[in-house]
Formats: sequence, structure tokens, C-alpha cells
Amino acid sequence: MRDYLKEKLYKSLYNNAYSRSFYTLLGVVIREMQCSFQQFFTWKYPIRSFLRVFGILCSTIIRLFLGRSLKYSFAFTGEDRIIEGILKPIVNKKGFYVDIGCNHPKFFSNTYGLYKKGWTGICIDGNTELIRKYKLYRPKDIAVNAIVSNNTRETNFYEIENNVLSTIVKSNLDEAVNLGLSYKTINIKTRTLSSILREYKIQNDFDILSIDAEEHDFEILNSLDFRIYSPKLIIVEDETFDFESYSDNNIVNYLTEKGYRMVGYVLKNAYFIKKRS
Repeated sequence: MRDYLKEKLYKSLYNNAYSRSFYTLLGVVIREMQCSFQQFFTWKYPIRSFLRVFGILCSTIIRLFLGRSLKYSFAFTGEDRIIEGILKPIVNKKGFYVDIGCNHPKFFSNTYGLYKKGWTGICIDGNTELIRKYKLYRPKDIAVNAIVSNNTRETNFYEIENNVLSTIVKSNLDEAVNLGLSYKTINIKTRTLSSILREYKIQNDFDILSIDAEEHDFEILNSLDFRIYSPKLIIVEDETFDFESYSDNNIVNYLTEKGYRMVGYVLKNAYFIKKRS
């Protein structure tokens, strides 16, 4: 019976681009509906989280009526769509991400779209208020208030009014000041990424490492022990990247040495895949 149905459905599913895109969208909608209560409801905020579940269910169902090629993106420049395109996860796959400089749990998030599909992960940011929001928006994630660097030391974290610009790089404050943005200085002790992953017993071969740390990204990469951890896909923000001189890029050279190959650069982000051994 299974083979018979497969034979009958194959042409409808795969031989027509329109029907294929519809069934793919249907699979995504079903998956997100199945995951909605599990991923978003929490007894800590029962009413608010239930209303959030209801809203997500409504928006998910509406997708079926807005076009078979409709694809949501929650990231700043479509990073979540690129990530799914590179990994090509099937609709029932559950994966694990490590999101550093995660900022808001939904707004401009590289990983929120995956969370809606049942993925979970560890999200790290220096902004205490943003990390608290994860308890409501993404209760299944591990949310850590920390600054990640290549060593452990006392440093200043500059929490800027426009929080996506918050940084530990003091020279970055010039732009914020010129824009008339206020900021506050918080003294904090940095941690290495490996120490955080060990503390929470994160699996060695997790799926995604996403880094957006306002010009502190290379130091974060250096804080990961690649002898132990080997994420399948690494996304790093690098506004200095230049295709004409990419062979001189520190991040490209470092990750190449660690067994990764660059598969693309879109706007401000470089994408690296772990080479098969």
C-alpha cells in the first residue's frame, strides 16, 4: 500500500513546481502548528503565552491562503531563509543552534524561524532585559546573559539605546554618539564560548553557530575549542569582507584551517559549512 501511494503521489508532489511548493508549504504549516503549544506555552506566563500560541496558530494557518511561495523571514536581511536553504532541513527535523549576540528573541532574529519549527538552542547576549524576554517568547531555549570573548577578563559592555548596536568595542560608540543615541556602561566579566557550552552540556556536533557581536566576532570564534565542538554551519557577521581580497580575511583563513569551507556571503554575513571528513 505504501509503495502504491508513493507511486501515485510522486507525480503530483514532484513533477510540478506549483504543487511541490504547495505541499512543501503545507508541511511547514503542519509542523509549526504541531510545535506551537510545545514551543511557546509556559506555565510561568500562562495567559500571555497562550495568547501568543493562539496568534502563532492564526498566522500559520493564514500562510496557506497568501500564496504557495510565501516564506516568512524574521532576520534582519533574510539570514534565516539562507540558513534553511543551505541546510535544507526537512519539515520534521529538529535541530540545535547556538546564537551569540542573539538580541531580541523574535525581532531581527536568525533563529526564531527555526524555533517555530521545533528547533531549540542556547541564546547568548549581554543585554539583561533582552535575555529576560526569552522566558516568554522562547521558553524552550537556554537564554544566557553573558559577553563572550577569547579570554576571561573584566570589560565594559556599552548598552546602547538602539540595542542592536550594543558592543564591548569602545570605538563603535562614536557612531552611536553621532546619531544622538544614549548608552550606559556595564562592567562585566567575559566568558569563553567553550566554557558556556560545557556548563550547559551542549552536544559537540550541534547544527548552527550564529555570531553577531559588532566587530568582536573573530574573538568569539577563537573562544570555541574546535577539537571538541564542530557545528555544521557557522554564520559570522563581517562588515569588512571583500571578495577581491577574501583570501586575506582573518575569519575565512581561521575557519578554513578548522575544516570549514565558505559557501557564501550575503550583505553582512559569511556562511561556512563543515567539510566532510
